Amino acid sequence: MGTVLVKVPFGLNAVSSWTFLLHLDRNRPVAWDDDAWELVLGPGVPVVASIPERRGYVHRIRFEDRPGGGRVMRFGTELPGRGTTWENLDKVTLTFQGLTTTDRPDGVRIPLAEASRTSEPGERSIITVTLSGSRSRAVMTARQDDPVKRAVMHLDRALREQSDQIHSAVDTIRRLLEADQTPENIARLRLALGRGQVWTEQRAGHRRAVIDQLKARPTPVLLLKAAQLVQDPDATPEEREAVRAARERQAAQQRALAEERTAKARCFADEQRRRETERHQHEAERQQREAERRSQAEQDLTDRRRQAETAERQAHAEKLAYLALFVSGALKKAAREGRTTTWEEIAEKTGQRQLARLTHQDKLSLLETVEKNTLPGSPLWSVVLAGAGEALHLHLEVDLRRAFREQFTALVGSHPAVPSCAYC
Repeated sequence: MGTVLVKVPFGLNAVSSWTFLLHLDRNRPVAWDDDAWELVLGPGVPVVASIPERRGYVHRIRFEDRPGGGRVMRFGTELPGRGTTWENLDKVTLTFQGLTTTDRPDGVRIPLAEASRTSEPGERSIITVTLSGSRSRAVMTARQDDPVKRAVMHLDRALREQSDQIHSAVDTIRRLLEADQTPENIARLRLALGRGQVWTEQRAGHRRAVIDQLKARPTPVLLLKAAQLVQDPDATPEEREAVRAARERQAAQQRALAEERTAKARCFADEQRRRETERHQHEAERQQREAERRSQAEQDLTDRRRQAETAERQAHAEKLAYLALFVSGALKKAAREGRTTTWEEIAEKTGQRQLARLTHQDKLSLLETVEKNTLPGSPLWSVVLAGAGEALHLHLEVDLRRAFREQFTALVGSHPAVPSCAYC
């Protein structure tokens, strides 16, 4: 068995109770910072020499052999410089201030020590001691009215759970030290004040380190942490001024960043507008080039068509001129023989089969070519073409055109300003 918990209830409910820790393990360090209201050491449990000086006392128990057999438990109180006084258990009483003995009439609650736990608690047994209702209510009322206990408990609770209330708890203990002259209370308050001062000194060191980091490398996280730390009542004006200056620098940096972002956004918008303008210009130029290309393509196509038509007309004219030689020879031969002929006969005898497939206009052009060298007043060679149909019409058209050409030529001779005729 390492330790034994003795739970003593006060009042009419199980919530109001005190807990005593009985430490029996000689090889395990004593948990001086345990939450127990009172701590009692077993036989042979060692104690560091500074503990009685800091606490003012240490409670112990031991077992002695009885003359008739068996063993009896004795209760002792160790005081600094005086050793341990052992008494029977019937000399020990329980009050709202803790365990009271003959040697130590003003028992007090064991304060939380500064030594940390170095090992896990051993096996514990819980023993419940029940007091009478009237006595427990009286003890509970006296306990609740003790300002020193309330102040120490408030500090202990703040150290464990409510760090924002530690400074106010420390201030309360300082005021009680100035007002209370009871040695026991002074010892308790000084122990509690020492714990609070250790925390405040560590807090102040942490605050200085954070502010130094903020000065060397300011960041929003460090500024937020430092702003929270300088809310402590013991923060110096220099520390608050450093945080204020850092906050102003951060605000200036944020304004500069905002202005820089605005300038970049403006430059980006200008660049976008410039690119959009260039894009429109390039698109307009592209459309213009495309229109010019289409126009040039259409012009080239028109020119090629004209060239093709001209070449076709030239080839057709050359073909008609070539065929005119055969037609002229056939007409002259038929005239010498005193007979008529047809287009089909001319095509058959000359071997030019295409003469039979010529259009009316081609035949007219071919006959005009044949009659070009016919003297005025002489009969036309086309008169030998037999037939009352197309052949007659061709002959009449050729004759009319020759008459018109002769008259136009005479007119031009008498009037040089008259333009030339396409049929002449």
